[in-house]
Amino acid sequence: MLDFIFKKEILELEAFQPSLTEIKSVDPAMGENMEQSLRAAVRESHELILKANTPDQLHIGLIKEQLHIQAQSSQYLNITDEMTMKKNNLLEFMPQIYNQFMNEVEQEMTRFFQEKKMEMYHEIDQDGSWYSGLRDTTKKSGQLYNFAINKINSVSKELQGKEVIADQHLVDTKSIVEKVLEKHLSNQTVTNQVTQIFEATVKRYKDAWMQRIADNVPDMKRISAFSLTQTSKANLKINFQYGDAEKVLAMGIGSAVFGTVGLAMGWHTLTYALFNVFPPIAIFAALATVLVGVLTKDRAVEKRKQDINEAVTRYHHFFLQQLYVLKLSELENKSISEYIELKGRAIVEETVKEWERKYFGKLRIEHFRKLNQAFVRHLMYVNEAME
Repeated sequence: MLDFIFKKEILELEAFQPSLTEIKSVDPAMGENMEQSLRAAVRESHELILKANTPDQLHIGLIKEQLHIQAQSSQYLNITDEMTMKKNNLLEFMPQIYNQFMNEVEQEMTRFFQEKKMEMYHEIDQDGSWYSGLRDTTKKSGQLYNFAINKINSVSKELQGKEVIADQHLVDTKSIVEKVLEKHLSNQTVTNQVTQIFEATVKRYKDAWMQRIADNVPDMKRISAFSLTQTSKANLKINFQYGDAEKVLAMGIGSAVFGTVGLAMGWHTLTYALFNVFPPIAIFAALATVLVGVLTKDRAVEKRKQDINEAVTRYHHFFLQQLYVLKLSELENKSISEYIELKGRAIVEETVKEWERKYFGKLRIEHFRKLNQAFVRHLMYVNEAME
């Protein structure tokens, strides 16, 4: 037998030992199967190498070794390529569905606020008597009246121990605009609407992910080493779990993924927490409403509508901003935007884990990648020996 570089490494399959040892520690039966398949694949070439008495005979043996190793390697490359391709499809979908989710929430909230504005405009039109401006002016003056009463009583109580004006009939200082806004955009009203929007959007988000997962189920006919080498004497007999019901299996994987990942709690609880830290609509109304004096009917109505529009616009913009910046303990101290983005990543990772569990049992795709590296290293030894 001739001597040559990397002889020991080639004949003892040293490049494969670390990865095969690791696989055996996880799944002994599968690891043994892989090793026996590998040894069967190189049995003929190793015999030729061991019997070689001339450089040409050695070269023929090494060429055989190269061909058989490449055939074995292609089986594992098919596995990693297929899984990587399908995972990449999910990763490409991730930003698309995230943007779709956020856009739908924003669009639905815009539609809601626009509808509410129209309702309030209609109510202002119905209440648009010529003295509406005077009514608001009176209410603003009433604030001074209330302030005076409270101050007088405060001083009297401090000096005499009792209030001078016991029967306080304070003026209702809420303007027409403030009352209309509180009626149509109370925290409870907005919370209920946002809950419905989130629930519907999350359902579409989940359904879209389920469909994408089902459409990207790994092609088991491609990644099954057995089916690819059924005409070979040294086929790799790995019992991958596949059959005619791959789509059913895929939908089952989708359900399992969402069972693990989850999507927050009840959205009513979440939106309640969200709006619990929101300023009431009256704050936005106060920013918009100013003293206007006595106006004509048309001017008064238009001014009220302008105030409503400004208040609702501020409130709407504030809400949209909070979707991206307000961190909630109910969402793991993430904003809604951050939470949905992170859940997308978690869905992809959990889907890959489900594929691994369903198709490879205890093995993971990383085990196959390490085997691929071992094949590359072994082929490098063979190529060096042939030169």
